[in-house]
Amino acid sequence: MTKSRIFKELNSAEIDKVISDLYGSDTKIIDCSLMKGGLFNTTYLVKTNAENNGIVLRVAPINRHLLFDFEKSMMAAESLFYAMLKEKNIPTSEVIHHSNSFDVIDREYIIFKYIRSIPMNDISVPNDVKSGLYRRLGEIISLLHDIKEEKFGWKRPNGELEMYDNWSGFLHRFTRELADRTSNYGIFNDSVLNRFLNVFADATLFDQITQARMIHADLWEGNVLVSKNDSRWDVVALIDVDKAIFGDKELESDSLVMQNDDFLSNYCFRLDKSSASAFRRNAYKLLGSFMYAYIWRVQIGNADRYEKAKRNGLSILDVIESSQV
Repeated sequence: MTKSRIFKELNSAEIDKVISDLYGSDTKIIDCSLMKGGLFNTTYLVKTNAENNGIVLRVAPINRHLLFDFEKSMMAAESLFYAMLKEKNIPTSEVIHHSNSFDVIDREYIIFKYIRSIPMNDISVPNDVKSGLYRRLGEIISLLHDIKEEKFGWKRPNGELEMYDNWSGFLHRFTRELADRTSNYGIFNDSVLNRFLNVFADATLFDQITQARMIHADLWEGNVLVSKNDSRWDVVALIDVDKAIFGDKELESDSLVMQNDDFLSNYCFRLDKSSASAFRRNAYKLLGSFMYAYIWRVQIGNADRYEKAKRNGLSILDVIESSQV
């Protein structure tokens, strides 16, 4: 099993401190279990005598120097994002408490109401109900992509990150950070990184995107919670919206979710088939591959996944350079 460099479990005393701060020192923890998840945050389902259904405690990573700049402030933006989703009647998480004071424990953390559900990729979800779930998800992501902002980038409640008047400004900022980080760890050489940055050099091409729209940026079945009510399955929450970006909605067009026919039947936007849009989509794939090469190599430490992301990135770079807009 991969041992992440940024994932670390809490000890029982730390969990007790978090719960006591939330509900009071007399609160009893009835049950606490580590939830299935990734290798980034540490997530627990905690049941106490202070509530009936349980709460979800999610704790931010350690070794923050390994994180991208946007990752260091993601958790602080979650309450804002979920409020925006609720305004669109998108089923999503409900935040109970967020702490980045480091007074209770030496980690940032956030607490949600527990939603009785399973992820859409759980093996217990019958295949014959997936079509209906994907059609519902098409409606939900249509609403998400219709959430607009005046500026591009990662929105933060206290302006922790700069937002940009144009899409190219945001892409220039992030690709520069990505190039610097991958260079520092010897993931790509200078020649490759110059080619990478050159893909994003034509500002006019990316500034054809004039409306900043909300992008989930981590859209897959694992971030869609579903449940069965009587005999009917439904989507009960779109979760983990912490990576959300305001920009070109086609940034996540490579997601397998957005390539599903049932999803597309209820998704209200249509893919731009112009050559410029095709170039941008390849550029976004390139961005994702270079980003995950860094994540798998530096943050997680999975050599096989790192090599695969790196090979994929170099292959996409070759494809882009051989194409014409």
